[in-house]
Amino acid sequence: MPHLKTLVERHENDPFALIGINTGDSPDAYQKGVKDFGLTWISAYQGQAMSPISDLYKVRGYPTYLVLDTDGTIAYRGHNGKAMDSVIADLLAKAKK
Repeated sequence: MPHLKTLVERHENDPFALIGINTGDSPDAYQKGVKDFGLTWISAYQGQAMSPISDLYKVRGYPTYLVLDTDGTIAYRGHNGKAMDSVIADLLAKAKK
């Protein structure tokens, strides 16, 4: 979570949005996590089973990070949050042109 907080802060003035989708936790654990981690971005709870969003994007492990470009194309898919930083930087540079 600290990396995601930093990412949101770093790009607060950029055309960037972070959306979290939580599956697997109980509703109480999800709410506690939102509060304890101080989430400042959109977060949705999808339930304890596979969610429609997880099914759509074929999520098989957690956490899974997806970076979408302005056309909605997946530019990055992986499990390492820091690995997506350069992809985000490149997409933002292109978007600002």
